[in-house]
Amino acid sequence: MVTKEILQGEAIFERGQKIDALYLIIKGTVSVSHPGGRLTLHSGDVAGVGEIDCNEAYMEYRAEEKTATIAYPFQKERLSQIFEGSRDSVRYFQSSSLRQFSAVMGQYKLLKVESASLYDYVLSSYEDYERLCEAYHISPGLPTGYEELASLVLEEDVPSWIEGYYNALELMMAAWDSDKTNNDFVCGFLFRASRDIRHLVSLCSRIQEYKADVCKILMNENGLDLLELLLSLYGKAVHKDGLEEDKVSALRRMINDMLMQLESQGLGSTETYLKRKGIVEKRIFEIESRYVQADADTDTDVEDLADELINTQLKGSLDKILFYAECERDLETSFRKNIGKYKETINKNGTEDEVRQLRHQIAKEFYQVYAAAFMKSVHDKEIPKVVKMFFHFGYVDEELAGIQNAVYLYQIADQLPTSPKEGVYSFYEWLMAVYEGRKEPCRNEFDLDYAAYLHEEKRMGNITKEQERELLKDAASKVKYELDNVFPSVNKMTFGRISTFCPVFSEHNVMKDLSTTLVSKDQVKRILNNIRERDYKAYYRETLFTNPEQGVVKEFINVEVLPDVILMPNIGTRGAMWQEIEGKRRNTPARMMSSIFQMEDMALIMIRLTGEFRWEMCKRIQGGRWNDVSERSLTSEYFDYIQFYRKNPDLSPDAKDKIRIDMARAKNSFKEMFIMDYLMWILYESNGAPRLNKVARNIMITYCTFPLNIREKLKANPMYRDLLERYDIHMEQKRHRMDNLCQKLTASGKRIPEEIEKEKQFLYL
Repeated sequence: MVTKEILQGEAIFERGQKIDALYLIIKGTVSVSHPGGRLTLHSGDVAGVGEIDCNEAYMEYRAEEKTATIAYPFQKERLSQIFEGSRDSVRYFQSSSLRQFSAVMGQYKLLKVESASLYDYVLSSYEDYERLCEAYHISPGLPTGYEELASLVLEEDVPSWIEGYYNALELMMAAWDSDKTNNDFVCGFLFRASRDIRHLVSLCSRIQEYKADVCKILMNENGLDLLELLLSLYGKAVHKDGLEEDKVSALRRMINDMLMQLESQGLGSTETYLKRKGIVEKRIFEIESRYVQADADTDTDVEDLADELINTQLKGSLDKILFYAECERDLETSFRKNIGKYKETINKNGTEDEVRQLRHQIAKEFYQVYAAAFMKSVHDKEIPKVVKMFFHFGYVDEELAGIQNAVYLYQIADQLPTSPKEGVYSFYEWLMAVYEGRKEPCRNEFDLDYAAYLHEEKRMGNITKEQERELLKDAASKVKYELDNVFPSVNKMTFGRISTFCPVFSEHNVMKDLSTTLVSKDQVKRILNNIRERDYKAYYRETLFTNPEQGVVKEFINVEVLPDVILMPNIGTRGAMWQEIEGKRRNTPARMMSSIFQMEDMALIMIRLTGEFRWEMCKRIQGGRWNDVSERSLTSEYFDYIQFYRKNPDLSPDAKDKIRIDMARAKNSFKEMFIMDYLMWILYESNGAPRLNKVARNIMITYCTFPLNIREKLKANPMYRDLLERYDIHMEQKRHRMDNLCQKLTASGKRIPEEIEKEKQFLYL
């Protein structure tokens, strides 16, 4: 053991650092931080004693002031040697271990109480919001995550007896003679306490994550939260009742209380909170100023435009849509009646049987009306604008949509920012592409494409062989298949809140300015380019190239095929990676779906869909051996990594705990777990900010490699250097082989095919 002085602010251990010594503090204080909280070590405490059962530190230790320590060289297998050389150290190690356990136990108990209190606060706040909405006859919205809100459940929680057990041990140890205490007992106690402290820290981290997730219901970066709903309601309440009414004052207090609650959860100093608080204060000021100065010219102009459109083009929208569709009389009557009921329903997200059945019936009739209107439109060169709004946005009624929303939809119906030529379609444009034969229908929920579906119908005896041949070429039948088998499922999926889904455009689902959420082909193109700048191989797939006349008998080359993005007619929060290829051809575009009005961050959704595409494409290529690690691939290596992570010596206990927690969040889905890691890879690791463990990072570098410019920057970091150098060696072998092929072709006087030239360029990316 040696005396060591540590300067103020200097780290003793950082997370992930190998523990090669334990430090007994003689003078000074050391702060210890972990994801769930922090504690302070004083004179007589031992830094690192809580992690002697690990090879790496899972907490960060930093001197708060100039600190004097005694350093004990440490090896896990030789812990007892510390006490053989210094019996006084037994007392220090045991008492410090007990104090650290007690401190972390206190944090754990406090966090559990806080999480229960936060859960109750969110429930009561939303109930108050619902009551105020009912008072104003407004349908309440649903903040993101509220439907999934549940009280905290901890898997592998600490046993109820453990605190009393350590309290009793502390009393007994105080009476023992440390000089006579058996070393095996001391080591056994310290290892057991170390495991229990680590378990508590892991639980604290999990509770902190739970609290952060619950706080996102109150406030999140995308603004799809309870705070936004309260602000929206406040604006309507002030417009209706003024500033002095009790209900309006109650709303203002709720907003202020919510900001204070977020501050109490430790978010007060975060950039997200400060930015949002400024926006809230500005919105409140604008709402109240607008009420005081109600004669603003801009508002008058907008209202005049809205009145003109409502009274001429938009009035009676539902009647115009039904008249155009030429539905059967019973369907028309029922749909009109149900839309009327839905408009009168105050809580359109209600879970009562009557409301649920109404939404279900409207959905069923909506798709029937949509199909009838579409089949008429294919022969119509002058489709009414209101019908286009129905096709593109699910719009049916001006009052249900809200006047300002209806006006906006009317203005953009003829100039959607989509581009089928560039792979971004509205759903109506997609149906037209299927009808005109430019695209084949999508697979259904049972993973059957149109041809396989007809074959199954023939096998079941529902159609004859002759009918199967005719239907394979029938455009109307293809569209009907798409409308019946794909549209209802994907529309609900992209909406995001399955239990409250209704396909008609309704104002209560609008939580942001529509103009900021409309998905455009420029936005999609920009996001895809950004992803490809980080994962350059994302949309490449290997195909066989052969051209004997030009000297290429058989060569595998990589071809990039960007996905088709189809925008569903709803206001939603999700995306769907529907299929990775068309039919069985690997050089066809994937099909990704999103809401046309995307309330969530479209960039995050596209990164997630790209991760899912990578997984599904690998499974498609590997076939039945997708999880067979003897045949190396992205899915097989990742499957093996997750399946056997508990036995992996390359993973620290902290890393294993994180995998266990993440797998629970991923509902034990290997694909979902990979997508979560892929998000970290693109968002953080590409910028040199480590988030993954070394095993996951190795898999990502091998199969989801960064382009050359990022690789060169990351080589300065030892965490990446060896992995990237191995990758470079592997790629150099491929480049050498391709260079030899090109030299051979040139030497024989043959022109190098364009496909080979592109493959050569690809290998140098």
